[in-house]
Amino acid sequence: MKKDDEFFKDEPDDGSKSLIGAALLFSGVAVLLIIGTVLLLNKDSLRFKKNNDQPVNNQVSGYVDLDDYISGDKTVSEDLDIWDEYLEEKDGNKEDLTEISEEDTSSEEAKEDLSQGGTKTKVVKADGSETWVNINKYLAPNELDNACFVLKNGRLDYYVEGEKASYTGIIVDKNDDYIDYSKVKRDNIDFVLIKLGQRGYSTGTLTLDENFYTNLKNAKDAGLHAGVLFSSQAITKEEAEEEAQFVLDSLGEETIDYPVCFYMNYVPNDKARIENITPEERTMIAKAFMDKIGEAGHNSILYGNKEWLLCDMNYTTVSYYDILLDQEEDLPDFPYRIKMWKYATKDISGVSGKSELIISFIDYSVK
Repeated sequence: MKKDDEFFKDEPDDGSKSLIGAALLFSGVAVLLIIGTVLLLNKDSLRFKKNNDQPVNNQVSGYVDLDDYISGDKTVSEDLDIWDEYLEEKDGNKEDLTEISEEDTSSEEAKEDLSQGGTKTKVVKADGSETWVNINKYLAPNELDNACFVLKNGRLDYYVEGEKASYTGIIVDKNDDYIDYSKVKRDNIDFVLIKLGQRGYSTGTLTLDENFYTNLKNAKDAGLHAGVLFSSQAITKEEAEEEAQFVLDSLGEETIDYPVCFYMNYVPNDKARIENITPEERTMIAKAFMDKIGEAGHNSILYGNKEWLLCDMNYTTVSYYDILLDQEEDLPDFPYRIKMWKYATKDISGVSGKSELIISFIDYSVK
């Protein structure tokens, strides 16, 4: 056997050694090309790293090679039609939104400024003008929940915890002529306020409503609850007490289970006696009337619209009396507690012509 170091001595020289050398040379060149390519492709990363090694003065910086962003295309923004359309659309929308925003903001600010966060209430006067009245937070507020009102066939009812908690009534007087109270009762009317009388708005004379006793008797016979209404034009405390006594004398032995309603108002297209007295005097008159009625054992209630109650009287002084609000709107916005609300004028079975509809939130017959 031959020694290892003499292994190739006797092998024939057929050129294989030359081929092996060429292969090694080719492999070396290929490796160099690959290394060069890798270095070339990563030159930006190397630059970025080198740049980041420099001081930055507490500012974030980075290398940006502008060559990466230059395409050589010479087109400018004006050459692109879509750019103009985009600007026009955006500008148009921006202008519209600005106008809406300013209008809405102005409107909201006006509401906020006028109501002062709910501390004022708006009063629309008979002449169409508007005013804002401060709400006294110490007076009993209106606690009616608007969500509890149910409208059915033109009538409003008020429900508490799923149970009906209201009563429907109408106002009647001599102008209604003959009334079939049986039909009124069947039309789901619970009570009537019957006009008892009035003081003349110019002469000051006290007179009894012509149909008062007939209306009272027929209403009670039909099973309706009854109260009475007096139209005042008193200009002194003494006249107010005189009016209250007139009501008591006219009732005599007749019984009523709903309130005596005090009503005072101006006369459309004419001059009334009460136009020359102050809100304080009107307040004193209303108080004198209702106190005298109360002393006789009857319930009393003050009837008026929002303007009358808040602008033509000193409401704070009479706020503890029951209130019948006159406001023909969808929902009452009176800020204080009310016991009745006249909300509409409708046709009622048994009554010729239209009647003023009232909803009462308490049953006075058991009060």
